[in-house]
Amino acid sequence: MANVCILTDSTAQFVQPNFPGHERVFAIPFELQNGEELGGDGLSSLRKSRQRLIPPSPSQFVHFYEQLSRNYDSIMVLPLSSQLNPVMKNAILATQQFSNNSTVEVVDSQTTGVGLGMLVQVAAGAASQEVPIAEISRRIRIAIPRVYSLFCIPDLTVLAQSGYMEWSQAIAGEMMGLLPIFAIEEGRLAPMEKVRTPRHLFEAFQDFMSEFESPTHIVLVQGQNHNTLRARPLKLFMQENFPEAPFALLSLQPHLSALLGTQATGLFVSEMVDEN
Repeated sequence: MANVCILTDSTAQFVQPNFPGHERVFAIPFELQNGEELGGDGLSSLRKSRQRLIPPSPSQFVHFYEQLSRNYDSIMVLPLSSQLNPVMKNAILATQQFSNNSTVEVVDSQTTGVGLGMLVQVAAGAASQEVPIAEISRRIRIAIPRVYSLFCIPDLTVLAQSGYMEWSQAIAGEMMGLLPIFAIEEGRLAPMEKVRTPRHLFEAFQDFMSEFESPTHIVLVQGQNHNTLRARPLKLFMQENFPEAPFALLSLQPHLSALLGTQATGLFVSEMVDEN
């Protein structure tokens, strides 16, 4: 009889908290650290105080492994993409320091936020049915390429701070008022296009959705500036074109804001099927 729990991180976001197996899900927290003012060079309008997302250390992971192994035989670790933060590296280092007999398996989700939450729900549902950890891992690896996400990230200096682009590009982009759009592809932020107005952004999101035939879930996540992309027209578009797919609207949670900026807007789409 398999006794598996799921350990994710605090960037995971769930549409409904009481999903099957939620009692087996635990989240190791990130630390939010206030950063220095950025973007100087006389451009006072771009000087902003940033929060940095500090991943849990290997010793913190070991502590969680030890605590969870008291009640579970196996621990499935499902953190955000290794291309977005070094948290997965720390989770793997911790497995080398963990001497308990419990099995620990670390899987790169290649996503974050709601996308990570979707994958955690798959793992938790299987764990609640006492599926062995090897089979849970197989199902997760099948599900990963079926979770898609698109982000509009106006706050480009956040990406520069994280090393995703050059400072000169970020500052120039913000001064021009561009709305850059990125997709998460194989765990990386891949630039798609740049638009100038909310209307063009809405059209870009529509074009993205036109690639899908029968999505199983659609979630829009909005940051502080809700005018960047108005939710109601997009919701109406989804209901007309994908009436059978549940649509949810969520606010950008703090840890994802630290990663992508407080103004980010994300669209998550799942085409996962029931592996049972």
